[in-house]
Amino acid sequence: AFRFQTWILLASTALFFLLTLELRDKLSLKGDLEVARQIQFGLLPFEPFEKDGIAIVSAMRPANTVGGDYFDVVELGEGRLAIAVGDVAGKGMPAALLMALLQGSLRTLLSAGLRGSELVARLNAHLCANIPSNRLITLFYGELDCATGALAYVNSGHNPPFLLPAGEPAARLSATAMALGITVETDFPSMEVVLEPCDRLVLYTDGVTEAEDPKDREYGEARLEAWLQANREETGRRLIDGVVAEVLEHCGAA
Repeated sequence: AFRFQTWILLASTALFFLLTLELRDKLSLKGDLEVARQIQFGLLPFEPFEKDGIAIVSAMRPANTVGGDYFDVVELGEGRLAIAVGDVAGKGMPAALLMALLQGSLRTLLSAGLRGSELVARLNAHLCANIPSNRLITLFYGELDCATGALAYVNSGHNPPFLLPAGEPAARLSATAMALGITVETDFPSMEVVLEPCDRLVLYTDGVTEAEDPKDREYGEARLEAWLQANREETGRRLIDGVVAEVLEHCGAA
């Protein structure tokens, strides 16, 4: 009986030790993820941008602690801006690592003087060589002339942004090419649109439109467009915060 009780005690001690190790590992991972979240948010330009008559505001809420969404605003000099919004397939740490690769690669190519279609093609070639074959990245990349409002853009398989012209129905900036990281053998043609005074351009990722309520119903692009049309006169900050609040209300407890 003593031996049997000893084995029970030893087994209980071993189980407690294993549970302690597992708890410690989970706490360590949670701490690492929180640090990763701080680093990721530090890479992105959350501070409102306002210069040369252009105002840009942004918001991001990852589904997990970190995620694969990416946005950027880079001054190119001579009154020009590079604007990017991207989405790495997947969630969590793998997507966040690829997001950091995307940002670093894009900024390096900008620093090297590449622009427009050539830049996106070079970025695609780099990603094809350096990301797993089961991953892809959608990207909207634009270059804005602040003086004229001319926006030359390449939309690589990304959600078509909403252009809200003053006093007119919303327009969409549809895809001009396939997503990045699939094949090197593809072209990335650009298109151009002119932003007039008081126009709004709303760029987003599918986390907004694919957000589901408790009955698995997506928020959807039609609902987003209707909300933007109804609230287009709001300031940029109130417009963005309003979209976030609207989507969270749709999700409810989901």
